[in-house]
Parts: sequence; C-alpha cells; structure tokens
Amino acid sequence: MERGHSSLRLGIDVGSTTVKVVVMESVGKKILFSRYQRHNAYQSETVHTLLAEVFSLFPGSGFKAAVCGSGGKPIAEAIHAHYIQEVVANAIAVRIFYPQARVAIELGGQDAKVVFFYYDEALKRLVASDMRMNGSCAGGTGAFIDEVASLLRVPVEEFEELAARGTAVYYISGRCGVFAKTDIQPLLNQGGRPEDIALSAFHAIVKQTIGGLAQGLELKPPIIFEGGPLTFNPTIIRVFAERLGLKESDIIRPESPETLIAYGAALSLDEMFADSPGENLVSPVFRPEKALIALANYRENISAALIPVKKFRYFESAEERVVFEERHKLPPAPQPKAQRGDTLRVYLGIDAGSTTSKFVLIDENENVVDSFYANNKGEPLRVIKKALLDMKKKYDALGVTLEIIALGTTGYGELLFDKAFGADYHTVETVAHAEAARKYMDGVTFILDIGGQDMKAISIAGGIVTNITLNEACSSGCGSFLENFASNLNIPVNKIADAAFNAKNPAKLGSRCTVFMNSTIITEQKNGKQAEDIMA
Repeated sequence: MERGHSSLRLGIDVGSTTVKVVVMESVGKKILFSRYQRHNAYQSETVHTLLAEVFSLFPGSGFKAAVCGSGGKPIAEAIHAHYIQEVVANAIAVRIFYPQARVAIELGGQDAKVVFFYYDEALKRLVASDMRMNGSCAGGTGAFIDEVASLLRVPVEEFEELAARGTAVYYISGRCGVFAKTDIQPLLNQGGRPEDIALSAFHAIVKQTIGGLAQGLELKPPIIFEGGPLTFNPTIIRVFAERLGLKESDIIRPESPETLIAYGAALSLDEMFADSPGENLVSPVFRPEKALIALANYRENISAALIPVKKFRYFESAEERVVFEERHKLPPAPQPKAQRGDTLRVYLGIDAGSTTSKFVLIDENENVVDSFYANNKGEPLRVIKKALLDMKKKYDALGVTLEIIALGTTGYGELLFDKAFGADYHTVETVAHAEAARKYMDGVTFILDIGGQDMKAISIAGGIVTNITLNEACSSGCGSFLENFASNLNIPVNKIADAAFNAKNPAKLGSRCTVFMNSTIITEQKNGKQAEDIMA
C-alpha cells in the first residue's frame, strides 16, 4: 500500500444500507483504496471504522474529503468535510470516465435512480439533463432483493447464483415487497422452482425501473449500470438487456460500479471544490484522530436529538385504558346450541383473504353458529380444507349432524374456492361486507376495512355500494404490515395492541414503505427504543 502522499482525495458515500469509501490520488486520479461495507444501521460507526483503516494505511498523508449519500450530510458536517449530492457525484464520475453514456441506472439498498445525459457541443462535455428517483417506495431496490431472498430462505449472497439458473419467468409485483410476497407464496405452494422465482424477482425489479422510474422517457443506449445490487447480481443487467433490446455494445459495466459514486465524490474535490480550501484532515486544524472522535460522538448527539420533547402515550391513566378496552371488547365466540342427536342446518360462508382464510356458519335465522380464522400460510385451500374437516370431527364428537344448506365464497380466492368446493354462490368482498354491515347497523353509510394487504373505504347510500377507494401500489398500514413487524419484535399477533398500549416512549417511524421503515426501526432500537415503543 502506498504511503506518505502529500494530499489525497477521500470520497465517502453513506447510503441507506452500505458505506462506500474511495481514496484517490490527486493528480493521476488513480484509486489507491476502496471499500464497500453494509452498515446495518450503524452508519457513523461504519464510517468511523473505515476511516480508521484509511488513516492507518496512509500515515502522514493529507486528505481532502467529500461525502455524499442519503446519510451523508450530517456526517460531512461532523467531520468538517465537503458535502455533495450523490446524483452530482455520479454525473461527475460518468462524465470523466464514461462520456459515451446516455443513461445511468443506479440501484442502491433502498433507492433507485435513472439519470439521463446528453453531450453539450458548446461545453464539449457530457451534461445530466434529467433524473428520476424512487420516493415513498423501496420496491425494485437492493432491499427488495433482501426481502425475496428471505422468503426463499436463501442467503442474499447466493441469490444471484440462484437467479442465474432460472429459466421460467412469473409475474411478481415489483412495487411493494409485501405484494411481492403475495405473488411468490402461491408459486412456491404450486411447486415453483426457487431459481425461477429468483429470476422473476429480477424481472420485477427491471419492470419497476423501466416503468416506474423512467416514466416514459426513452432509455437510450449506451446505458451504464451502477450500484451494489447491479454489481453483485449481474443477471439483472442481462434482464435489462432482454427487456430493452440492448446489444453488448450498448451496455457499460464500469470497474467497481458499487463504489463509483464514492469515486465521484472524491473527483468532485478538484471538479467543484478546487477553489475551496476545505478541511485538510491532517492539518493542525483537523487531524484524523479528531475526525474519529467527532464520529464517535455523532451517535450520542443524534440519539439525544431523537428524544421527543413531549412524550406521547395512548392513555392518561390506567382507568382510561380499562374504560376503552371494555368499550371495544370483542363478543364471546359463538357456541352451538344443538343437542346430541340434533341435525344442525347451516349456511357456510368462506372469505379467502390475501393473508388469512375465514369461514362462518350461520343458522337458518342468520345467527352465527361457529367460525374459523387463521393465517393461510400461502396455502388457503389446504388451510380451509383442514379447518372444515376439524369442524366436522368436533360436531361428530358432540353427536350433532352438520348439514350444509349452501356455500358462498368471497375474497381474493372467491373463484378459486368456488371451483374447488363447488360453491352455490360467490360475490366480491365489498358486496359481502356491505351486506353484513347492513344487517348489524341500520342506515350504515361508510365501511373502513383494513385487511392483510389491502385497505378499502366503502361508501354506501340507500343500501347500495356507491364508491370504493383502496390502496394499490403499497401495503403499508395493512395487517401483514403490522404482523411483519410484530414477528420481528417477537410479539404475538394477538398481543400487538397490548404491546402498543404499554409503550412508555413511542417511536416515530414514518408511515409508508415497509422496507424504509425497517431501517428506521433498526436505528430506533440502537437508540434505546423498546419493542413496545416500536409497536406503538
């Protein structure tokens, strides 16, 4: 390793899931050191570790530093380095080393960007003309790959090898990680090969990038592919080529694409900050050890800033909670009133939902006799079949003959269950919901339904459904959203409310994307939040 340089350029890219560091010569622009490392929500600590390594490898060298990335600005301020927006850093690197590029596609841990370039004849250089970036959803990013890998029970490091062996492509949602799970689980249940599902996940990412990010702008080649997911999963580039009709000459694979933006940050020091002295990290004003001390103090300072001024709690007193829980207490489970030797004539209604399967038995007077509710585990037919057989065994043991007068189905699996069990009637869930609501509440005008992966606001006028609004591209705030976090926090589903109500200092997590929120939760836990605070 080269040592004792009078002045080196240090580029640091603090991303949503990784930290990238590049040390570059000031004259020849040669990279002397680079590192790409997951930070696991320990952003400042990871920067600290990498800078300590850099300073030990180049003792006596002077450094000018620039920081970019979604988590870069506060760290730049902490170590007195220049801050540059990551798209600008990217554009600088592309312009200097890949002037033939017309589009840059960069996939990160939780963000995705498409940058469009044109060659300016007056300036005689490449210029960025437009940029598209994901906002409230992390679908189509590295975190999306992590989610699918977890579902397939494959280490993320082996996901590329798995996808490369795929031959069939299935439809999988590329927008939402939870929706993707809904698409994937039935494929697994039907014998879909993990290799094909992994490949299909890559196709979902590419579709999301082309349709969701490009937003109608033409992806003109040559296209440069950057970022960790594209570095470690080259099959994604192959899928881009297939879908965009790219030839090999249309594809630019940069050397070390996972650290290209950090390289751009280092290049920016002479491109944009040449006239600015900045902080020489080994000057008497700011030595390496001071940078490391600043980073060590950063976590403590940011943790203190996260403590809310006014603590929120659901109830002012234990008495208020008791009154609330009594007011919202669920009715007791129905018990069959038939005696041994009786025949119980009932109607059977099955609701095949996105994540749960339910059925209800009602007698000839429309009174609920029995019910069942369980997670469908991706196998709704098998779950309901077993539940129906268990129910028959229960009534056989009671000496009661169960006679099903008719069967109706609704929900996501409305038609599936209709065909499988030979139903007498099937209907869309909004109509079924409205019918039940009207029975129990005269003059009902509005229904709010939060399901496993969907939410519906149903307006009713004169007993007729007049309007329906539902979520489409994101499942945040739905049942599986809560269940996923509860599972990660080792909280049983039926204890979610208890945990939230017991919170002493609820965390602020945002409300949109499950994947985004995962990172926030990890950070909040590092800052001392308890499971109850997260659930609240």
